[in-house]
Amino acid sequence: MINRRDFLRALGTLPAAVQLYGLAPGELKYRKLGRTGRMVVPFALGGQASLQWTGPNIDPADIIVRVVELGVNYLDTANAYGPSQANYGEAFRRLNLVPGAPNYNSSLRERLYLATKTTRRYALDRSGSGLTAVDELKRSLTTIFGDGKGAIPEGAYLNAIQIHNLQAMEQVQQIWENFERRGEKGVERLGALAGLLDYRDGTNVTGLNPERRRWVRHIGVTGHLASPVLMNAIQRDKEKILDTLLVALNANDRRYLCHQHNVIPLAKARDMGIIAMKVFADGVFYGKQPRFSRTPEDVILTVGQPGKAAPADLLRYPLSIPGVTCAIVGIGHIDRKEPQADQALANLAASQGDMASPAEMRRIAEQVAALHGTETNYFQEKFRGLVQPAEVRVERDDTRIIVRWNTALAGAEPIESYQILAGDKLVSTVPYQPQTTLEPLSATVPAAKIGDAPVRVVAVEAPGSRPRG
Repeated sequence: MINRRDFLRALGTLPAAVQLYGLAPGELKYRKLGRTGRMVVPFALGGQASLQWTGPNIDPADIIVRVVELGVNYLDTANAYGPSQANYGEAFRRLNLVPGAPNYNSSLRERLYLATKTTRRYALDRSGSGLTAVDELKRSLTTIFGDGKGAIPEGAYLNAIQIHNLQAMEQVQQIWENFERRGEKGVERLGALAGLLDYRDGTNVTGLNPERRRWVRHIGVTGHLASPVLMNAIQRDKEKILDTLLVALNANDRRYLCHQHNVIPLAKARDMGIIAMKVFADGVFYGKQPRFSRTPEDVILTVGQPGKAAPADLLRYPLSIPGVTCAIVGIGHIDRKEPQADQALANLAASQGDMASPAEMRRIAEQVAALHGTETNYFQEKFRGLVQPAEVRVERDDTRIIVRWNTALAGAEPIESYQILAGDKLVSTVPYQPQTTLEPLSATVPAAKIGDAPVRVVAVEAPGSRPRG
């Protein structure tokens, strides 16, 4: 954790920072990143904004240096983010974070949690062409720690590599393809998880890690669009390989097929580290067009804007959802002399304050809808409402009936319970719990209560009101 002296030095204009943000010198608040066991600051640095779309007179590596100096220790990037990984490489050289280089700061490297991403779905594809997930793992390491041409210094590693932007069930099938056959010779294709697992464990089951490198500590998945897709990816994970979930999450979440009531409770039940992204709807809350960023002109450079939702509220909202450890936020601009203009400092301060109560979260959501509308989350599946359980099955014997069903999908409110009905008669109520595997949920009821009536399972929402707007 950052100590008092480092904190004072990083803040620079301390009296102004304390007055503006209420940040007093001392240790920062941390949260546990699920079963990784790592403790991270709730505000984390995103790998886009000016790290990817760098405008004039901006030093992207200095943004990384700044947030590390402030004590932020979860750092995000991706192979798909253009120069982002190269900017980390420059920042890490300035911070003495390259193993084997003079003055290597091993203690600082151990404190940081560095996560990259791959959009590649296969670790091996004999019939295809192009890069694999293993290729992108190596590219991340050489770009951040090496010469960018393939050399990787001894001792370099990533804390996490995440399979990025899962949008369809077909992609989930791809990343898990032939996982059970990963030790067989001659397999035509292997999903990304099989190959990355070898580089996590230092094994060579797949034949893709002959030097038995241990280049990554954890593996995760990410997604913006569809909770059901992410849920399926996690439910397939019998061996608890997936340690982290990075998911789009902001104050308009409940107006879409929301993540906070669907995949997040599942990931929490699996003790995964949960990281929020798209906190500011990729800048849409502050005037950007509702589409993925393309140029430096899309990057927001201010700390909030007059007449719009407070950035602290927009960050506190996802951080107040149970199970969420931290939120990655892309930084457009830092300012060591003027704290009110420093996005990194403002976001850090927001993450260190009190979190929002359920009532305040509703207030924030209503205010965001009033100020910014509800068409902000272009990256997220549209609202469906409560989707009732699928594939209800009944197994009967003389004295009991076992009812099995696959999870419902929550709407704007969380699911409170499942009701088992015989015809129109309620025979049992089962408290909600996430479906953590592909095995259906189940309940046993006396056969006498059912008789010959048809059996239904109905999900019941918790009391609340659908968001207006």
